[in-house]
Amino acid sequence: MTTKTEGTSRGGGSRTGRRTAPRTRPAAPPKTAPRTAPARRPARSARPPRMPFVLLVLGLLAGALVSLLALRTVLLEDSFTISRLQTENTELGHRQEQLGEEVLRLESPERIAREAEDMGMEPGDAPRFLDTEDGRISGGSGAE
Repeated sequence: MTTKTEGTSRGGGSRTGRRTAPRTRPAAPPKTAPRTAPARRPARSARPPRMPFVLLVLGLLAGALVSLLALRTVLLEDSFTISRLQTENTELGHRQEQLGEEVLRLESPERIAREAEDMGMEPGDAPRFLDTEDGRISGGSGAE
């Protein structure tokens, strides 16, 4: 066979006698690649240890829980104090009203007059007035 017939028999030749490259498909990778030895992993010291990180996270969570518990305890204590003070304020308000009513009762003219009579006091006569210009006395019983 000649070069010319080889080119045409492959279907890629031309009539001018030039040789062309045959058309071929790229080789498909084999279905199972040959196993090679696994690459060596770097020493353990190159990778940071996980245990300190886990302990740090657990410590932060525990600290947060303790802080929340302490905060809740303080708020609960303050709420009891507020409740006690509100009750005390209400009681003092009632006591103030009672004392105000007692003051009004004690200041009444009828009670003062009654206690004055019980002490032996007598009601006075009508008041008399002295006119300094002419020296006259006016008012009261038996007045001029």
